[in-house]
Amino acid sequence: MLRRMNTQSSSLVIFISILTILVQFICYQVFDPIIIIWGISCLMSVIGCHILLEQTGTYRICFDYSFLSLFISLTIILLTWLGNDHSFLPYTETMLGIAFINWLIPMLHCFLRYMLNYGSKVDDFNNFYLYSSIVFLISYTMLLIYGCFFKDAFSWAYGSSLNAPVFSPFEVLSVQIEDYLSGNTALKDIIIYLATHILIYTPYGFYIRLILRKQGRLLRFLLFLMLPLFVEVLQYLIISERCNLDDLVYGLVGGFLGCLVFFLTNSIFRAFSGRDFLSKNSDYRSLGSLLHF
Repeated sequence: MLRRMNTQSSSLVIFISILTILVQFICYQVFDPIIIIWGISCLMSVIGCHILLEQTGTYRICFDYSFLSLFISLTIILLTWLGNDHSFLPYTETMLGIAFINWLIPMLHCFLRYMLNYGSKVDDFNNFYLYSSIVFLISYTMLLIYGCFFKDAFSWAYGSSLNAPVFSPFEVLSVQIEDYLSGNTALKDIIIYLATHILIYTPYGFYIRLILRKQGRLLRFLLFLMLPLFVEVLQYLIISERCNLDDLVYGLVGGFLGCLVFFLTNSIFRAFSGRDFLSKNSDYRSLGSLLHF
């Protein structure tokens, strides 16, 4: 009996995942405005999650749906990007948005449902969040490696970096500001430079704060510093022109920002549910003791 139920659940996941992908990429082919394509993609993902949760009563099934949808969409994107004939399904960065939606929306939908406790009873959110986080962290690590150690990766995010290691504090940023004042660069280039160098470490800060929520501030501070320091040392050895002393500062800021995102997430979750995020009981500390930085 249990085996039959598992088979039915798996068949439902496969069917809804394929249906979601078909609708998403048909919209990609038919419509031009990104907001319509991404909007319909979000709607399909929400509908798919809702049906699966109501039919199975476990958050784990949403991970299977999210993972399968993400895998199929990434496979289509890769084949389209590598293909020579782009007349039928041309590759654009809008496709990457669809893939990101297939991971993000199930995560947000399950988070809101778990927090608000609406609908029929659904179990096993912690395992769903664990598996989804593993997929995200693997992708995040690959993106970090690609962006930091491949010479031509994300060159737009490095601004007017020099062809040698930069050890003078804020030298690159100063050059960009001078270029902006001289009319040689746009303000958005400076914003992009700062945002990318800070936000790339924000997920790291979030998960460090989540995993070490009961540990001391000093340990978390050292860990916030450890990753950007490790990256800069490797960059100096592997691709020295990417090495910039300022990235240590930006990495710390990104880590603290991730810590703040966790604090806000936990505070909102507690305000609605009466317990800490991912906790199994309603015992929690005061608001003031959670914000350590």
